[in-house]
Amino acid sequence: MTKYSIEKLERILIEVLDSAKENDYRGYSKFDALNSPFLDKMSFNNKWLRLFYTQGVNRLPFNIRPILGVKKGINPKGIALFATSFLLFFEKTEKEEYLTEAKFLLNWLMVNKSIGNKNLCWGYNFVWQNTIFLQEKNSPNVVVTTTAGEAFLKAYRLTKDKKFLECAESVVDFIMRDVPVLYETENEKAINYVLTKTDAIVLNINSMAASFLIKIWNETGKDELKRDAIKLLNYTNNRRTDYYAWYYTDPPHLSPIRHDNYHTGFILDAFSDFFEETGEEMYLESYKKGLDFYQKNLFEKNGAPRWMSDKKYPHDIHGAAQGIITFAKASRYNAVYMDSAMKVAEWTIKHLYRSDTRDFAYRVGRLVKWNYPLMRWCNGWMARALSELIIEYNRQGKKK
Repeated sequence: MTKYSIEKLERILIEVLDSAKENDYRGYSKFDALNSPFLDKMSFNNKWLRLFYTQGVNRLPFNIRPILGVKKGINPKGIALFATSFLLFFEKTEKEEYLTEAKFLLNWLMVNKSIGNKNLCWGYNFVWQNTIFLQEKNSPNVVVTTTAGEAFLKAYRLTKDKKFLECAESVVDFIMRDVPVLYETENEKAINYVLTKTDAIVLNINSMAASFLIKIWNETGKDELKRDAIKLLNYTNNRRTDYYAWYYTDPPHLSPIRHDNYHTGFILDAFSDFFEETGEEMYLESYKKGLDFYQKNLFEKNGAPRWMSDKKYPHDIHGAAQGIITFAKASRYNAVYMDSAMKVAEWTIKHLYRSDTRDFAYRVGRLVKWNYPLMRWCNGWMARALSELIIEYNRQGKKK
């Protein structure tokens, strides 16, 4: 990687952050079709009609949302991703303006938490129907909440302001006390995605929760957090295939998602985080072998993210962003992965960055391109990815 390359990434990151701020972090979301008053009424409270509309709008290669009356909104997960990006860029540059904006976004999260819950938690700003569950607008889930918790934790680690740790600990209480437990033994545990029980266990949910718990354990020394983190990771680790890959759900047949890109990255990052926070190597074999599968089967040689291990298209922006993050983390152990992270970043900028609007397009297929942005899915994730890549490159440069 050249100095010019890093400077180019920093310039693009600043452009994306500036653009998001100028738009008040408002935008469309991948699965926000039911925010259309027309489609909401025409779904007749039927699961399959809701699923058809949600997936149909998402899969169209042009943005039909404005025609359907879907308004741009603020996605709490996007706010958390942007907050983390500002914090990482502050860590790199030490410019107070980035810390100030991060604090503004974290305050927004505190004020706009899901209503009706004792602990801090968040959900999506739209009704979300998938094959596993229906989630009402702003109803909390583990993915959004842990993403926000990670932002608060990062703020605490940078500033030592205890109010951020208190927010992160409230997220821990949500995970451990409010979320339904779907399976538990002496050595394993699986929690639900949402607050209503489902038949499917989403494996990356366990991993994301475990990663967050082990980090808070490292700050607080509360042994129950480490115990639960291990049980959650054990469940996911024990459901790997013999070639070190993971299906989206357990049992696998409950979801059409097989070995996909970004959910695999979530699982691998959790194994890496556990090692970094504890120094214990119990998941390193799964991490290293899983990382090898991830690189060989979920990315093209030119850095393009595959949709699944057995399906090349579409090349999705979230897969690209997750690849940058996962490979940047992995470069701490093997320098070759920094080249992989950079290759994914270069492919993404070449094919999906839109310099005129300073944002990223959604995805590109074999014949068509979804040439419109989604604030959280595209720009929130890419801001997080580029900031992770820049800070990791900077750390490694200082070690030389």
